[in-house]
Amino acid sequence: MNPDTKRKAQKFVERMNFILKLSSCQVTENKYGTSTFDYFKAQGIVGPKPLPYVGNLWGMWRKNIPNYDKEMTKKYGKTFGYFDGTLPNLYTTDINLIKSIFVKDFDHFVNRRTFEIKRKVCRKMMTVLQNKEWKDVRSSVTPVFTSGKIKLMSKMITECANRLVIKFQKIIQTGGKLDAKIQFSAFTMDVIARCAFGMTIDNLGEKDDPFTTKAKVVFSPPATKSPLMLFPFVFPKMLPYIGDGIFFPKDFFFFVNLLEDLIKQRTNSSEKYHDFVEVATESIIEYTKTVGNKEVPSWNREEVDEIVTAQTEFTKQSLFFLLAGFDTTATTLTNSVFLLARNPDIQDKLYQEIMKKYEKFGQVNHEMILDFAYVDHVIHEVLRMFPPVPRVERGCNKEVTYNGIHIRKGMVVTVPTFALHYDEEYYPDPYRFNPERWDSESEIKPSSYVFMPFGMGPRNCVGMRFAMEEIKIALCTIVKHFRFFPVAETPEEMQFEDGFLGVVQPIHATVGIESR
Repeated sequence: MNPDTKRKAQKFVERMNFILKLSSCQVTENKYGTSTFDYFKAQGIVGPKPLPYVGNLWGMWRKNIPNYDKEMTKKYGKTFGYFDGTLPNLYTTDINLIKSIFVKDFDHFVNRRTFEIKRKVCRKMMTVLQNKEWKDVRSSVTPVFTSGKIKLMSKMITECANRLVIKFQKIIQTGGKLDAKIQFSAFTMDVIARCAFGMTIDNLGEKDDPFTTKAKVVFSPPATKSPLMLFPFVFPKMLPYIGDGIFFPKDFFFFVNLLEDLIKQRTNSSEKYHDFVEVATESIIEYTKTVGNKEVPSWNREEVDEIVTAQTEFTKQSLFFLLAGFDTTATTLTNSVFLLARNPDIQDKLYQEIMKKYEKFGQVNHEMILDFAYVDHVIHEVLRMFPPVPRVERGCNKEVTYNGIHIRKGMVVTVPTFALHYDEEYYPDPYRFNPERWDSESEIKPSSYVFMPFGMGPRNCVGMRFAMEEIKIALCTIVKHFRFFPVAETPEEMQFEDGFLGVVQPIHATVGIESR
């Protein structure tokens, strides 16, 4: 058999094997296509009626998730049953359930929803790790986000914020209309480039900038707005055979390759960068385990590099959350200037408070934003009204029952954050932008168990403190220099893209900008 014929025969065999596996999986799924659908009904839990095989997911790629979740909660109550394919998913905004699931009984809900991912680096992302492996990686990465480590990176964040001021001044000279999401995306990518990669990129936000353009594709892939998004939920066992391109488009590996090359270059270098790659590598290498009576490294050098690559790219929870961190922070800053433009009295008060701090410290820096209550209140209220992650999930790893609600092993519990953050029981007058509600003296100060922009409990966002540092430095810097106001293009209410997106995407976020 000649080589060409042999290759064709091999491809034919591979295709037939794939078809056989798909057929086998289809038969299995058909058998159980509706068999779980009485799970909630048997417990007296209401919810939307599921369709065979797809459950309640059909058409989700066309939905506006924030509005959809608020409508569903209004219709079915604080706790209702839902089906992702045939998988039962308990949706809840009940404070007692949230406290139990995310904090009190965390040992029953250690993991997040998981899909079988085989790719190197992707399989080591903290979002997909489970049980003890997740705990070990989390424990080794957490020291990277101590106050001392963040303070080192804070200087780089400040430099990026000062470059943003120069960009905004140019925008004022050319019309004074700020496309907030584009500019803040460039800023947060600048921060990532400095703090995670130790590099400065001059053309961020420009037309041919590969960093920002590829990051956008990674976090808003076309599949999330098409029926393709159903496949991992309806046929989860088939993911290893069809590939995980739905989650990780090719642009994702631009960042993987970049970081792997960076780590290789530094292996034999003695230069100090004080960025995330360096700090994370040192922290993970130092993490040990006990074998017999001897303390040994928990991971070999190859595993350390893979974990660092997975955790580094977005100085947040993982390579994926590198991109999530890029997008969630850019989205939060976008929402901040929108709300400040629409609420000039609050913007003026924030400016006055910033100037008081500035007079004391002489610059916007790490020390200035410490113990700065009002800027914390403003950011908390922005994150309440527009939480960047619309749903927070936990997978049940050990069955448990709460007040007659049985949650079995393998099912998912979801908190729809928009529905939670607009619940009038927890947040009176929820559609009003009111930073004062977060004041320690406020009679309506919300419970910490109903505020979830960073998740909650032991598996919350590991990079939360870094994200807050970045947001506070950026917000203090720009409000000190500029005033934001509505223009003809500014919508009355913030609008977000439709689609099954992991991070909400603001649209039409244009505001006016002028120097103070």
